[in-house]
Amino acid sequence: MKGIKKLLSYVTKVEYAIMIIAFIAMVAAYFVAVINRNFIKASMPWTEEVAMYSMIYMALLGTEVGLRDGTQVAVTAIIEKLHGVTKKVVSIVEQIVLEVFTAVMLKAGTALFLKQIQTGQTTPVLKIPMSAMYFSLVLTFGLILVEKIIDLKNKEAEA
Repeated sequence: MKGIKKLLSYVTKVEYAIMIIAFIAMVAAYFVAVINRNFIKASMPWTEEVAMYSMIYMALLGTEVGLRDGTQVAVTAIIEKLHGVTKKVVSIVEQIVLEVFTAVMLKAGTALFLKQIQTGQTTPVLKIPMSAMYFSLVLTFGLILVEKIIDLKNKEAEA
């Protein structure tokens, strides 16, 4: 179990690093776009592309981190009124529903990712393979699924 916790800690650090890089890239791209729009007035379509793809990675990885550490917005009014075994059962059902949803999204994301690899489509301006953009779905939902399976095993052990 210590090895899994150490691995999750490492994965979290890597996710934070990716999110920080994506945030800096997004802010820098928007800054350049604003400066360009107001002063230089030259065409710079790459700024929108960089900002959008950075935001996608940042939001999806942030979702996974938020689910892992419990900082995602949740409606807990009913669950807080439950006690004992009922609360544990509802929590396990919640985990299973989330795992099924995540598995479906992972399957769909993987299909899109593989299709983009086959087609070789690139982004309009920067000519980055679109598969790199669709990989964000595979990465995020893969990490969510693994983390939630580990979390479910922990909850079953506690119950």
